[in-house]
Amino acid sequence: MSSRISFRIVPHFFRPNVNVVQILFDGEVCASIYPDQDREKSIKLVSAHFAGELTHHNQFPKGIEMDTGESVAPPIPVVQITFDPRPYNVGLHTIIRQK
Repeated sequence: MSSRISFRIVPHFFRPNVNVVQILFDGEVCASIYPDQDREKSIKLVSAHFAGELTHHNQFPKGIEMDTGESVAPPIPVVQITFDPRPYNVGLHTIIRQK
């Protein structure tokens, strides 16, 4: 099964000398990752399409697995994010998802 999520690298809209990784869901941008200009060694992941809570594994979960089930990397910390790519409107200091 092919993934509905893909990635592309583009210049930042406001900081053209900085690259942004766009996360696309069915070809539409649903999030962006870029360097945090205020904090060294930090990135920002921004989206109006986060669904529910972010899952952060402080412990070391199992390693990365291939489609065959074979582990190919040591266990590493993970932040798991689920997207809700519904259209939205921006209200006064809030995001209003369309139903």
